[in-house]
Amino acid sequence: MNERQHKINEYIQSKNEVSLSSLKELVPDVSEMTIRRDLEALEGEGRIIRIHGGARSLRAINMLVEDAFSKRSAANVDKKHIIGKKALEFIKDNSSVYIDAGSTTMTLAEMMPDKNLLISTCGLNIAAELLKQKNSRVNLIGGEVNKNSISTYGPSAREAIDNINIDVAFIASTAFSEKNGFTCGNVYDCEIKREILKKATLRIMLMDSSKIGNMMPYTFAHPSDIDVLITDDGISNELRSFFIEKGTEVL
Repeated sequence: MNERQHKINEYIQSKNEVSLSSLKELVPDVSEMTIRRDLEALEGEGRIIRIHGGARSLRAINMLVEDAFSKRSAANVDKKHIIGKKALEFIKDNSSVYIDAGSTTMTLAEMMPDKNLLISTCGLNIAAELLKQKNSRVNLIGGEVNKNSISTYGPSAREAIDNINIDVAFIASTAFSEKNGFTCGNVYDCEIKREILKKATLRIMLMDSSKIGNMMPYTFAHPSDIDVLITDDGISNELRSFFIEKGTEVL
């Protein structure tokens, strides 16, 4: 980190979130392109997160995450741990893994073994959690930030997905019904999930049984698009048979 980058980093940490225009005032002797490269370097070091029109400190991200996810994370904690433990069986050394944004997938991130992995995610809180790993490499898929899901989206995110190969993807769903399939509440999240499912060799859905029988506005997948569903014992035998008939393994 050079002296200018150190100055920019200190400013972002003190303000939590800054605009590109304020950084231009902070270091007026360099171009906007140079500032963007500095932000890219700081993000690569895990010090900040670039957002549309500026940057945020990781501390600010964690504050957002705590506020947005506290209620969801508190719900069905035991079920999420059961699901996360089952998911660990599919994580192999020297592989490329994708972890979707969500409270259940966040539980998986907290349980992740410190193996030689390339872990990609669009979840800002998940990336922050995975930075604790020593052996894994963490790839945060860039893009604009969805403040509701604390995740990235948009053309930049889709382009980044095009450039990675994924051995196993762990996807989260807000709701599921036999008629409408796996659904979520945000069209941008829907687009990212669809792109990931196209890229992944092994596609695993992590969903507790409280989501079953519900529907959100946007369908991103049907059972035939998923290789494995990991859930809890709240799923009915009839629905289990429905998934199996569609070629989806249920754990």
